[in-house]
Order: sequence, then C-alpha cells, then structure tokens
Amino acid sequence: PPLAGDCLSSALMMMVGIMVGESNHAPSSLSTHNPNSPQIPQNQQANFDLNTQYYQAVFDSVLNKLWHILCCNEPVTKPIKNRPYSVRCEKCFRQHSKLAHTPFRNMRIPQWMAGWLIEESYIRHPKIITAIEIHKKLGISYRSALNLKRRIQVMACYLMPAMKSLMNKELKEEFPAQYKLPKPGENVTDAIQNKNVVHADTLVLYSMRERYGRKRHKNKGLTSSIYRSEKLGGEQVGTLVHQITNGKWVLLDSIPNLTANTVGPIISSSLPRNTALFTDEGYKWLFRIYPNHRMVNHSKKSRDKRYRYAKDRWCQNGVHNQKSEALNNSIKTAFRSYTYIKPKFSKLYLNEWAFFRNLRHLDMDKLAEEMACHGEYARDGRGAVAGDAKMEGRRIKNDIIYSERCGDKEESVKPPLVCSINTK
Repeated sequence: PPLAGDCLSSALMMMVGIMVGESNHAPSSLSTHNPNSPQIPQNQQANFDLNTQYYQAVFDSVLNKLWHILCCNEPVTKPIKNRPYSVRCEKCFRQHSKLAHTPFRNMRIPQWMAGWLIEESYIRHPKIITAIEIHKKLGISYRSALNLKRRIQVMACYLMPAMKSLMNKELKEEFPAQYKLPKPGENVTDAIQNKNVVHADTLVLYSMRERYGRKRHKNKGLTSSIYRSEKLGGEQVGTLVHQITNGKWVLLDSIPNLTANTVGPIISSSLPRNTALFTDEGYKWLFRIYPNHRMVNHSKKSRDKRYRYAKDRWCQNGVHNQKSEALNNSIKTAFRSYTYIKPKFSKLYLNEWAFFRNLRHLDMDKLAEEMACHGEYARDGRGAVAGDAKMEGRRIKNDIIYSERCGDKEESVKPPLVCSINTK
C-alpha cells in the first residue's frame, strides 16, 4: 500500500494541476487543453480586446449622417433593445430598418465590424487593409471579410459624386472666371502663389514583364506593359490609372488607354474650365479646352553634350508635376500589399483608396451636407430612399452581389475589363 506521504503529495500535485489547467482529470471548464472540445484555429480567433461599443457608435454615426431615416419629418435614431437592425420613431412608434437601401443591406455579421473597418481604414491611410487581415483580426471567414470590404468599396463608389461636387465648388472659388495665367513660355511662379494648382498624370499598377508576352512593339508608352500579345489572347493584365490631384484630394480612374477620347471626358467632368492645370506633354490636346493648362517637358535634352537630359526637365518656368508624381509613390506602395488585383475590379479598389484620402480633407459633415442639398440619400418613413426607392435598392443589391463574386468563383462572371460602377 502507498505511504501516507505519497498520497498527500499526489493529492497536492492533482490540486496544482487543476489550478493551472494542465491535469487531464480537471473539468473541461477549467482545463485549457481539453482533447474533447473542438479547437479553433489561431487565425480564426477574434480579437476580443476591441471596443465593440465604440465601433458600433462609429457605424451608427455614418448611417445617421449619410443615410438618415426620416419619419414624421424628423430623423429616426432611437435604437430598439434586442433589435440591432431596427430603429423606432419617437412620435408614431413605427419601426424602420437601419440597413435597408444602403450598401450594408442584408449584412449578417455584427455591425460594429463595419465600423471598425471604416475607422481603421481612415486612420491607416495611405496604407490599406486587405481581406486577409480583416479575416484574422475579426475572426470571421475569408469570404465574409471580402464581402465586408466590398461593401465599403461600394459605399465609396456611391459617395464619390458628392465628393466631386464639393471639389468642383472649391475649384470655382480658387480659380474665378477672370483668373488667367501668363502666356505659355513665361514664368508662372507669381501667378500660382498661394494657389492649389491641379496636377494630372497616369501610372501603371502591376505591369507585365516582357517574358510574359506583353505587346511592346504594338503599343507605345504605358499601355505597352498592361496588355498581352495577340498570340496569348491580348487580354489586359495590368491596370492603367489616371489621377487628378491638387495635393489634398485626389480622383482616380481606371482607363484602357491614354487617348483624348478616353481621358478628355474624365477631366472635363471633374474640373471647371478655368482651372489651372499642370501636366506633362502627354496632354497636348488640352489647350483647346483649358486656357490655363501648362505642360512640362520631362524629356528635354541638355545643350551640354556631356549630359543627355537638361537640368530643368522637372520644372520649367514654375510649371511642374510633382504633386501627382509624389502621389504615384503612395498609390504604388499601398497597392503592393494586395500583391495583385484584376483590372475589372480596379475601379472598386481605386475609389476606396481615394475616398479615405478625400475624407481627410472634405470631412464627413461636409459630405453629409452636400448629400442633403441634393436629397439623394434621405430615406422616407418606409425606410426607402427618396425618389425611385425600388430601383435604388435593387441597384445597390446587384452591385453587392456582383462584387461578391470576385472571390474563388469569378470565372462565371464576365464584366468588362475596366469595371465602371454606376454612381449617378
């Protein structure tokens, strides 16, 4: 028989094992290594250190400002206990859906996750948040994380017209009708002092190497690195981006080429005619439309035979393109985190990046005021968007369904190479 001391030591060891959770005889509620309980992978465990109440308030604030519900001629914001997807009118006590006819319609995950993504994307800009990071941080499946990111991208696409309207008003105040730059060839330094001159340029994301069959001899310039050769199908692989910026806000568009018929409508719909616009020599056709358009020759040759290019090829008579050149680096650095995106979904990603940059300058309150002036996103007492409610809700639902298919089963969807989301 065992000695009394051995029994006592065994009992003490069992008690210590129960306390630290290392004993196989401990209850499942105390043991952290219960073999019978299902083990959750570490990458799917949610981070419970997040302040869910704060992010829920962020999400509610975005909805109340941009898609507020009107009932009895007053905004409806009173929440209902145990019904997180509904609000109640304080006068007639009618209940309304918070998410109906918004980009977050039929969202099944907790609402605070959308608030976390909006807040985190705003703080991290110009860096981006990928679906993989959302999947690991929030502990949801990858498809749910990608769907949540798509909803934020669709929201950015719908809000870009209001941002363009604010930018247009700002440019009209900056450059009134009587504003004129000196004649081409003269120094414009004094004329643009204390002015936020607009710069335009293009860049390529995910360019293709020559060994993969790019059309080097058929196309010229940037388009030579985004298309395959005709022998390999001639499809578009890279993304050609056109940007317009004044150093504060930015407008990004995915374009198939650099012709005047492609770039011209983008510029004319975004900038007033009297805007001071600086570009390189790829926009020679703009002088007929914008009298204050000036160009800088980046290929200017040096008069000294010892050098190939001139010293002033980056800035000539006060005309330069450095705002857009600097922004090119930020865009390329941010999109490097995605590794690769297909051109047909490039408009979603570009609008998302531009939206959070513009939000720092325009502010959410200004954006809400602009939308209120147009009356586009105010919902009536039935929770529908004012105007053609059925078509608006149908369009948002179709955009979300369309964007959800860009995961593993995107072969069945064949949209155009340059995705153009209808934001009117």
